[in-house]
Amino acid sequence: MKKKLLSIILLIGSLIVIISCKRVVQEPGDGHSGQTHTNGTAVKGLYSGIYNLNVVYFVPTDLDTVPGYKERINGVMAYTQNFYKKWLTKWGYPNQSMGLPVDASGKLKMLLLRGTAPKAQYPYEGGAGKMMDEINAYYAAHPGEKSSDHILVITPTYTYGADGDPSGGPFYGIGRWCFALDYTGLDTLNLGKPEDKFSTKWIGGFVHELGHGINLPHDGGKKSENTQYGTTLMGFGNSTFGKAPTYLAPADIAILANCQVFSNTTRSDWYTSPGLKINKFSANYKNGNIIVAGKFSSTSPVKNIGFYHRNIATDDGGYSSVTFATKPIGLDSFYISMPVSEFYDKGNTKYELYIRYSHENGSTTDQVLNYAFENDTPVISYNNKPVYNKSNWTISSYSSQETTSENGAAANIIDGDLLSSWHSNYSASSPGYPHYLVINMGSILDVNRFTFWQRNSRKVKAIEILTSNDALTWTSLGNFTLTDSNNPQDIKLPSVKKFKYFKLNMKSSYDGEQFASLLEVGTYKD
Repeated sequence: MKKKLLSIILLIGSLIVIISCKRVVQEPGDGHSGQTHTNGTAVKGLYSGIYNLNVVYFVPTDLDTVPGYKERINGVMAYTQNFYKKWLTKWGYPNQSMGLPVDASGKLKMLLLRGTAPKAQYPYEGGAGKMMDEINAYYAAHPGEKSSDHILVITPTYTYGADGDPSGGPFYGIGRWCFALDYTGLDTLNLGKPEDKFSTKWIGGFVHELGHGINLPHDGGKKSENTQYGTTLMGFGNSTFGKAPTYLAPADIAILANCQVFSNTTRSDWYTSPGLKINKFSANYKNGNIIVAGKFSSTSPVKNIGFYHRNIATDDGGYSSVTFATKPIGLDSFYISMPVSEFYDKGNTKYELYIRYSHENGSTTDQVLNYAFENDTPVISYNNKPVYNKSNWTISSYSSQETTSENGAAANIIDGDLLSSWHSNYSASSPGYPHYLVINMGSILDVNRFTFWQRNSRKVKAIEILTSNDALTWTSLGNFTLTDSNNPQDIKLPSVKKFKYFKLNMKSSYDGEQFASLLEVGTYKD
């Protein structure tokens, strides 16, 4: 969790039921205790699933476990598991919950791992990497003890401030890892108590960061849901969890429903590349709604799609993003109508729209677009241009491509997929501008427009386009400036040109770096 968020004073409003003074606390109405669950069995408040979250209690050499850690963390995880169950049920997934490892007594099973170094070598900034190396080494030697790809790491607090506020090592989510802190007040019995200063803050932060470790991005929800259900956990819910109404939005559930540790199905392809291709796409505004539709193909089926509208000027990291979710239509299409009445910020505001495709094997694929509100009305109009069919197009030559650290092959620029991209080489060398690509269209075509799609990063700024019929003699069509945008953009020629080959000579970037990337290029004639 970001440090600035750790200082937010937490306010919560959920009723907390404390049964016989035990630390296994449940939110009312969850219907969680004592029920059989298809993902496993209910064992004293905890569900053990087919795949379970790995929970590691990591202790540096100059620290020891915090007294009562087993009982307290058992309670925190039972409370958290109930919370996920509640919102999965609310949004249409009643038979799923987060799997947790349990021991013979039915309590949370944690791996107690003593580190090889003192706490100074596991700092907040950068300390996670060393912990991960040691934990990975342990699991490599004991593979039977690892029950999923997701790992929660809990570390005793390092120090206390003058006001008693604890602090310590890493406290954030990285990939499928989450790092959190333990101290004596980390106890669900303290949630909501006015005299308690810190437990809600650290429990809320704990669960927020765990959300990142199980694939969730930041999510601000939408206006009607926030009015009805409170604050999203993946927005500013770390300051309300357990104290005031806090919820998971449909866009969160769209991801969790396909997460490994929520799965009721055994599979061998978790988080492998889903092979998604966007074959057709449109985004427009009509009658008070932003309407997005598309067609796709995918190796691992798309099960849910989330939409995150982020105010570029004010939404640092997506905490206040306005979110929606939908399911595909059949196996290859989607359509969603998103009311602008659900937005807080309109006026004259620039937005990024992140579209997150959630696949059956747990992987996600992101697509990013830019648009803006002008006088409270979204200006958004993207439609596939009638570009020539590129099935017989080839790459004749290129200055460089990156195929070691990512799939940045030059051929990606003409594959018709709006998610794959070409990237200049950076693993073996890092050549600077100019970069070039030569495309063979297979035959001489009439062209008066080029359509470009930029990637979300490494955008090209200045570009020269040259044409040829033999790839030997070239004619320059001129120098052009691509926009700093993810949206499709056209370069219109003053007249129709006939050519078989064209060369993209890229001369400068928007970020000032030596690297270049492009998603796609196409040609057509009006």
